[in-house]
Amino acid sequence: MEFTEQELAFFQQVFSENTLQGDDVNTTGLSLRSELPDYVASLFEQPGLCMLAEVGHFELWFPLSLSLTANGDLQPALEAPEIFEALGQHRSWRFDNPTSIYLLTDDGRKLPIHSLSSTGAVIDAEQIKHAPQRATAKLILPDYPPMQLEMQKARQQGSLIAVTFIRNTNKKQLRQFLFDNHKQGYQEVYHSLAAHS
Repeated sequence: MEFTEQELAFFQQVFSENTLQGDDVNTTGLSLRSELPDYVASLFEQPGLCMLAEVGHFELWFPLSLSLTANGDLQPALEAPEIFEALGQHRSWRFDNPTSIYLLTDDGRKLPIHSLSSTGAVIDAEQIKHAPQRATAKLILPDYPPMQLEMQKARQQGSLIAVTFIRNTNKKQLRQFLFDNHKQGYQEVYHSLAAHS
């Protein structure tokens, strides 16, 4: 994707890589990326332009789309980000010990979720004697319609099973849910960022 000189200047101004310093944030920066690392690109169906926000030890990769207004001005729009912890190795941020979140199996059982990320979950499968390697279920989140998932067992320890989502047609909604909970769980980071912008 190629941009005009004017568009590049616009992006350079809006998404400058100036670092902000704050009490609760070690480093904060915004940058625009058209080439994504493999650990990010694999999570988007059509990886394109992304805005990277580096906040403390988190990387937030916001998909960015551009449209033209009626006046011919460029209008950027951000979607909810993929959130990564960037301490040593990059891994999807996990929402631990969520409440009112569970998997609803095809036979109607409710399996509590102990940890949820955009790529998988840790579920309590005590109700299931022999968990299959692959299964489908609905992810039930407060204030969202049920999300149909296909998953694969990654590992098991006692009744806790880690699963990887291999098909999820509601990735944007799941990212939005996780982003909302990340903001709630790390309010001091987001307040610090807002205070410096």
